[in-house]
Amino acid sequence: MNFIISMICSILLGYLCATVLFESESSTKSVYNEKEEIYFLRYNKENKEEKINYIKVKEDNEEKLYAGISTSLENVKKIKEMYDNEGIELIVEEKKVDSKEFISELSQYDILLKSSKTIDEISSVLSTILATYEESVLER
Repeated sequence: MNFIISMICSILLGYLCATVLFESESSTKSVYNEKEEIYFLRYNKENKEEKINYIKVKEDNEEKLYAGISTSLENVKKIKEMYDNEGIELIVEEKKVDSKEFISELSQYDILLKSSKTIDEISSVLSTILATYEESVLER
């Protein structure tokens, strides 16, 4: 009789543990599948005379020129201000990206952007970010 009671308790305990683990696994997967909001700096016009790096992206039947990407609003303001001082107008757009690898790399580049002091340093980091975006998200 003790054997049957032990077996029933073991089965119930196993069922409860499996249910808890399954529910926690389901909830963590949905968090990882969510898209994360990042900031894009859009360049208004294509002008060969201005020294600004950008990528062309076709969205909503429209070609857009992106000059920078960041997860940090502080960095975006810093970049926009530096380019404004050079007479180059950039527009800030918020977009969602679902590539966790890219967002992880972008967070590392944001550290570099934060410590960059000159427009040349910032431009160099932004060029690398744009190339990474093309490779990992746009898959060109």
